[in-house]
Amino acid sequence: MAEMLAMEMKMSGMYVSRGLGYKQAEFLTVESELTPEQTKMYNTAAHVWNELRKALESAVVRTDTSNRSTWSQFWSSHQRFFKQLCMGMKVPFIIKETKEALATGHCVVIGLQTTGEASLESELMKSKGSITGFVSLCREIIVRFIEQFFPTVIQNQKDGDPCEDPWSVTAKKMLLDFSHKISLPDSPLDEIIDKLGGPQNVSEMTGRKGRIVRNSPNDTPHYEHRTPDSDAYGAIESLNVQERNYFMEGQKEVAIISDAASTGISLHSDMRVANQKRRVHLTVELPWSADKAVQQLGRSHRSNQSSGPLYKLLTTNLGGERRFAASVARRLQSLGALTKGDRRAATGADLTEFNFDTPYGRNALRMMYHNICHKSLVPGILLKNLTQDKYDFNQFNSIMQECLVLMGLVEIDTLRSGPQIREKDAGDVSKFLNRILGLSVEKQNLIFSYFTECMKMTVDNAKKEGRYNEGMLDITAGSIEMVGKPKEVFKEVSKGHATTRLVHLNVDRGMSWEMAMTRCENHSGPQDGFYISRREIWGKKLVILVTQKESSTHLCRIARPNTGLALFEEEKSDLLQRYVPVTPEKAEKHWKEYYEMTKENCIHGPTCKNKPFCKVGSRCYGIHLLCGSIVTLMSVLEATLNKYALKLNLTKSESTIRVVRVRLNNNERVVGVRYPNVLIAEVEKALKEKLLIESIQQAQIEQIQTQAKQGISSVPEVNGQNDATLDADALVKSFKRSVIEEVASVNPKCKARAMRPPVTIKNFFKPSVNDQSSNSVSSEDSECLVSNSQETLMKELNYEDFISQTAEVKNEDTYKDQGNLRSEKTPKPCTETSDTFDSTIVKKNNESEDCKSVFTSAIDTKPFTTSSSGQKKYLLSKNSKLNHSRKRTINSASSQPSKKQKQLSLMSSFAKAATKKEDLEHQVLSCPICGQLFEKGISNADVNSHIDNCIID
Repeated sequence: MAEMLAMEMKMSGMYVSRGLGYKQAEFLTVESELTPEQTKMYNTAAHVWNELRKALESAVVRTDTSNRSTWSQFWSSHQRFFKQLCMGMKVPFIIKETKEALATGHCVVIGLQTTGEASLESELMKSKGSITGFVSLCREIIVRFIEQFFPTVIQNQKDGDPCEDPWSVTAKKMLLDFSHKISLPDSPLDEIIDKLGGPQNVSEMTGRKGRIVRNSPNDTPHYEHRTPDSDAYGAIESLNVQERNYFMEGQKEVAIISDAASTGISLHSDMRVANQKRRVHLTVELPWSADKAVQQLGRSHRSNQSSGPLYKLLTTNLGGERRFAASVARRLQSLGALTKGDRRAATGADLTEFNFDTPYGRNALRMMYHNICHKSLVPGILLKNLTQDKYDFNQFNSIMQECLVLMGLVEIDTLRSGPQIREKDAGDVSKFLNRILGLSVEKQNLIFSYFTECMKMTVDNAKKEGRYNEGMLDITAGSIEMVGKPKEVFKEVSKGHATTRLVHLNVDRGMSWEMAMTRCENHSGPQDGFYISRREIWGKKLVILVTQKESSTHLCRIARPNTGLALFEEEKSDLLQRYVPVTPEKAEKHWKEYYEMTKENCIHGPTCKNKPFCKVGSRCYGIHLLCGSIVTLMSVLEATLNKYALKLNLTKSESTIRVVRVRLNNNERVVGVRYPNVLIAEVEKALKEKLLIESIQQAQIEQIQTQAKQGISSVPEVNGQNDATLDADALVKSFKRSVIEEVASVNPKCKARAMRPPVTIKNFFKPSVNDQSSNSVSSEDSECLVSNSQETLMKELNYEDFISQTAEVKNEDTYKDQGNLRSEKTPKPCTETSDTFDSTIVKKNNESEDCKSVFTSAIDTKPFTTSSSGQKKYLLSKNSKLNHSRKRTINSASSQPSKKQKQLSLMSSFAKAATKKEDLEHQVLSCPICGQLFEKGISNADVNSHIDNCIID
């Protein structure tokens, strides 16, 4: 969405990013093939670094050296070494390209980033200022690392005296000898200047103070300062300006610029200077920063120029060198998206082929690592495309595992048991591209090809599933027309002059028979032509047009009558399994029929069950775009889309917000966000609710501020600020986070639920005594008077007599259970019951929570009356009975949860359990086989052992 942000900020006048167009500029990517000598040189250097890594592992352990800092320096030097090595191997190709450009009447600008001045000064200090011959920056990097960071002294000695490890000393000496003996390229900058005629023919605009030159090819190279007063302030800058003037006047036709001269210097074919030849800009080394890359490319492409430059990005066929281009390619895309509204517009060059550090690249790397460790090939990858039948799978996988060991990602000891990649390294594309630089050329290109094939397959799968996101989605079709005029939406919530418009487009992506014949005539390959499906699909056979992809022998492009030319290629072998060739005469009928049928219908035909909304394979379909001010509405748009995506049965592509760019038939461009039309009303509703909440908050804040201002004069000040202001600020902050709503009416059910006493373990198991006629406790029948002394009533009222007089229990076993609970010494009670009582002196059960159970075990409170003597007694209805309903009554906090009708109380169930336990204790066990009686208290293990012996006998 960075593109939409830049476009909206520009549209509202908040952001300005002026830039020169690249219409006149040309971009080429030129690959330099390594010669056999260079390949041998690279393999030797990679072998030395691998031996250095192995020796360093042993030396670190033997000397007990800090591991983290040593390996950090190792991989840093490793990367700088191979970067300089790649640059040095491109020097012959640079010389060739430069001489060809000069021969065709052009001027050449060579872009570098590093000059190697630090390494050159290090060599000067070693040789005490006298250098004979060109200096190899690669050699200086590896030698300096071995001398400074290869450990030889044993740390943490008990006696405190340092002691050298003999093995480490010998290894360090041998590694230094190898580093001095191997063949390495010289400094690229000095070698380029020397091969192109020396400083008198080349304008050097860099930041270094000295260089190694020779006046003639037969002279010995020596070190000299670029200017006599190079240490003076501004001397180098003045020299660069002078060299720039030589180039612009035509005295020198080759210019070399580094990071120091990448800003503020014009090297374009200015119409005001003498040298107006076209510039050929050779980019030998890309910077790490995207803005520096744009600045350097802008030296040769400026306003008022007679001709645009020709940019050439020079690379080698080494897979590891893509690491340096991948970093800047990713940053250039972000820069273009933020400044120009298009991630491809930062430099005008298409560097997407070098951008591997993407979500798809990281997923592909994880997939490749996983399959290498588990000794399997990634599904969908053909081995012959990687090895050209040079290795079988076992050999190929062994090489891949060896590469992981040489890259330092897995330990060699884990190869037999199954290596595992650390989680932090599994998706690190930059580390992968850095580490493969230390492999030999063959292994490096092999594992890099494996990675690129995995990434290509991941991207293709994402495109097929509609998950691929490459910034703006360009919709290409045979015909794209706008239906009606753009409709302004979200008027009530729009702010300022920015508006949001809804555009309806009608897209016709089909390919007519005439267009298909034209394409067929332009491609006359042996496998090109029309094909028809072997079996019927949805009642009809499909016809397609197949053309072979350029520069490929196994990939084909497919065109269909309803969807036009496909975006992705297909394997020829897979295609022939499903289609057979057919002549154009036989294909014409099927092509035209399919072309007309899919205009209004989906691929399933007119009888499709989901015809109203099914658009699978339709030739014509409509899309709706939201254009204009979109970024501020993105949160509401995404929330609404996620809410209704499943209900509307939206596809994966429709359920994701994508930025779309289309070109209409009248060459008008439309850029916007694709959004379902049916959700526009829901978005407007959500925006209105959001606006209403914001207005309420603002009104409350203003009211609080007004009240605070009125009370300022009467409130004393504290530390220069009164308490009213402090309270007002606190209230304003709190109201910004909340909204005060009106008090709603009380829900009776919610109130009753809230006022209902909580359920406890005591009242949960108590049955309720209900009236027989109503089976529920009414407010009138439940009136009662609280006894002055419950203990006295418990002595007077017998439980059994109470049950016999007041309850009708159907199950006779219940009386037996209740009888077990009576105490043998319980005296017979003397109870008084009455059918009537004075209702004016009683309180209702639902108003008094004191009227609870009289009996601890089973019975709820029931009405009682007052005798003439003033003694309060229970009032029990003759027709009342125990309620066994599971449903809780309105005024009761508990209900009867028992599953069996005879279980009247928790005490009865406890009594049954105790009775069963006693029966089991008195039960005599016997062997079911021999009939022998077991002793009392015998364990289960002894019983099982006896039965097993009987079975065996």
